[in-house]
Amino acid sequence: MNRGFDEPVFDSLLLAAGSGQRMSEATGGKNKVLLELGGAPLFIHSLRKLARFPSLRKIVLVYRSGEEEIIRTCVEKESLGREFEFVEGGRERFESVDRGLNLLSGDSPDYVLIHDSARPFLTDSMIAASIREVQKHGACTVATPLSDTLKRSDGEMLVETLPRESLYRIQTPQTFDFKLLLAAHEEFRRNPTPGITDDCMLLEQKGYRIGLVLGNETNIKVTTPFDLKLAELIYRETLEDK
Repeated sequence: MNRGFDEPVFDSLLLAAGSGQRMSEATGGKNKVLLELGGAPLFIHSLRKLARFPSLRKIVLVYRSGEEEIIRTCVEKESLGREFEFVEGGRERFESVDRGLNLLSGDSPDYVLIHDSARPFLTDSMIAASIREVQKHGACTVATPLSDTLKRSDGEMLVETLPRESLYRIQTPQTFDFKLLLAAHEEFRRNPTPGITDDCMLLEQKGYRIGLVLGNETNIKVTTPFDLKLAELIYRETLEDK
């Protein structure tokens, strides 16, 4: 892929190593990203989008222990016309991202885009907007405004209604200045903080502000059997709209 000397380098991590306990109970332990949607494993749908996006130099698939062969086989069947890199993930999301970052650090990019492979409806516009936004702020995430009314509880009673106008449902991709995120991961390894659920939180606790990229309601994460049924419905409607 030809690039200008001043053009920033973007790489991507596609996370496929999650335990998916809620789905595993219904599938006999099968990794949810290997479940079929529209005749292809779940993770392939996002991989197709990433592979065809010209701004991405490297794409690293982070796979679950013991699944490298099946992941590679699925990728080879696609004939996507580019090379991919593979690395075994960890038991937790942080560890999986950390291993992906370490793989990329030998020839580090300027920015890294991280996506959950259990979100099969990634769009070109989400990727393009993330690439634009991260260059302004150093970090950004796809998110959608909340439409539900949210209330806080003391464990027994409702005590407060939260202003939903300022609340967002966080999705992926999440995109970062590579060196910034790598440094945050190195610090977290030295001093782990309980309750960190994604990479944006790593930077938030250090005082960084995270840019917002507007997502959409179809960018769902498949975590339960119901989610898979919903994904099948979205997939069929997407085909009908073409």
